[in-house]
Amino acid sequence: MPQSSPFAAYIFDLDGTLTDSSMPIGEGLVAALNAVGIFGIPAESTYGWIGRPLTEIFDHYLIEDRGEGPDEELFAKMLAAYRAGHDIHFPDGIKIYPGVQETLEALRSQGAKLAVATTKYQEAAEFVVKGLKLDGYVDVICGTDLGKPVKPDPYVVHLALEQLGTSAADSLFIGDTPADIQAAHAAGCPAAAAAYGFGDPGKLSAVSPELWLNSIRDLLTV
Repeated sequence: MPQSSPFAAYIFDLDGTLTDSSMPIGEGLVAALNAVGIFGIPAESTYGWIGRPLTEIFDHYLIEDRGEGPDEELFAKMLAAYRAGHDIHFPDGIKIYPGVQETLEALRSQGAKLAVATTKYQEAAEFVVKGLKLDGYVDVICGTDLGKPVKPDPYVVHLALEQLGTSAADSLFIGDTPADIQAAHAAGCPAAAAAYGFGDPGKLSAVSPELWLNSIRDLLTV
């Protein structure tokens, strides 16, 4: 008989938690910057932005370059270029972290519900999860569309909890950045730090996650 899961639900961040998406995201950001005449930014230098909303990222580079953020038309141009650059590199550039499929499958077999809750727009979140064939492991995919509050606001965590039909106290949130942990706590969820992801270990420790994961497989020994 399968072992019972210690949590009714597990809610996962996407980039840096389930996937190493640094290459396609970085190339997408370079494409967005090039589209508005900002050249010479290496893709690798953008990796520290992973997990933050595109509005914030575009604002940063445009303010730095010309003193003001994008208007609606310029943002749309950058977004289109970002998506095109990301999608070109997606098939060969994105990687699923080791142990993800087997861990998700094991948690499901223990009776847990699973969700993805990400800062990516809903369309982009579904594109990535379905493109990597992870949709068969999760019950819910929740993105954060333009105009909605982003982590550390608990909006997307609340959305996942509502769609899963589980309580915050019985649901573990797993993420790789301080904003993930803070969003989980603001929603009333215990949180696990994915220390193998993009987040800084010192900053993750400072927001007091209940669990520390050196591999996603560590969830199976909780």
